Amino acid sequence: MKTSRLLACLLLTLLLLCCLMPAAFAEVVFSSEEGSLTGTYDATVFQAGQDATSNAEVKGILFMAGNTVSAGGTGEYAFIAGNTVSFGGECLNDAFIGGNSVAVSGNVDRDLYAVGKVLDLRGAIGRDLFAGAQTVSISGEIGGNVYLDAETIQIADDAKIGGTLRFNDSARVSGPDEILNNAERYADKKEGTEKPENAEKPDDAEAAPAPVQSTQPAKSTKVFSKIKSVLFSYLGLLLIAYFFLWLTPLWEKVDRDYTGKDFGLYAAAFGIGFAVLAGLPLASIILMITGFGLRPAFVLLLVYSAVLTAAPVFLGFFLGSLLWRKALKKTKNYWAELAAGLLIWRILSLIPGLKIVTAFVAGPLALGVITRMLGKKKAEPAPVEEHPALPEQNLA
Repeated sequence: MKTSRLLACLLLTLLLLCCLMPAAFAEVVFSSEEGSLTGTYDATVFQAGQDATSNAEVKGILFMAGNTVSAGGTGEYAFIAGNTVSFGGECLNDAFIGGNSVAVSGNVDRDLYAVGKVLDLRGAIGRDLFAGAQTVSISGEIGGNVYLDAETIQIADDAKIGGTLRFNDSARVSGPDEILNNAERYADKKEGTEKPENAEKPDDAEAAPAPVQSTQPAKSTKVFSKIKSVLFSYLGLLLIAYFFLWLTPLWEKVDRDYTGKDFGLYAAAFGIGFAVLAGLPLASIILMITGFGLRPAFVLLLVYSAVLTAAPVFLGFFLGSLLWRKALKKTKNYWAELAAGLLIWRILSLIPGLKIVTAFVAGPLALGVITRMLGKKKAEPAPVEEHPALPEQNLA
């Protein structure tokens, strides 16, 4: 499968999630408590913690993150990340799972995207499987095609693959002949392995038949790296946004200063941020050259880098509040607005033309918002004291 087609499938999936968001965000549930989440939720559910476990019936999107994550029950869509991940429930549509050790024993009714070091797939997948790992084990049933990039691939004798198995030709593969005989290998080029075009050929090279070239591109590793990058960048920025929401009044302050205000205020913040974007590195260099400000210069650059890294969070907040309050006509909910806005940002950043626009806007806007918050506030005019009226004097 070509890289562009795979990324297009991922993009369409995320767009579908965005289209379904009005129904999915009819209610939002957040849980960080230890123990299992149970019950039925006609909502999108966010669960995070050291040990996150869900056995709930989620009629919406399920987001889970933690060190040890165990997902049971059901969900419309699933976004799951952790060190050790066990998925034993049922996903009615698509599932995106990433972790160090990932075990899937449940059912995914459509496509499964999985990345990790060790993947153990024992459940049932209705359509296609896209997986990248050091070791992949398959003993379940897959209704469609299987796209793998791994060092070791183990397919059990009782495994069933309805479509075509495709994997990199450097992988060590074991499995039943009826599956491997119909499999397709693609060449995964590694640095230092390419031979120069003018390399000498053996005498019988012309007589030897040319190897059959697979029609599949040699870019599977990049595809899975892209999928992992998209998933983890979204979850990482969402955790940053929730961290500030939990511990600081940042979003209340931003909401109070910007929501419902004129466009000129946003333009002013962008202009200030653009000036900071250009001037702060220059100021740091000057401090370093003088020799008296090495530490302040490094601190400035560290803060500068941190703000640029988290810049999409501010853009996501504005996009989310616009969608949540204006388009969906719902009451203020920072948790849902941040999740929705960052998802919109992540979708936009996958589109080549809009990726440049969002990157150009996000950085200066975030720097400008923070700079204005740290700036000197205008002194409020002192209240005018009202003196009591003098009594009228009778001059007669």
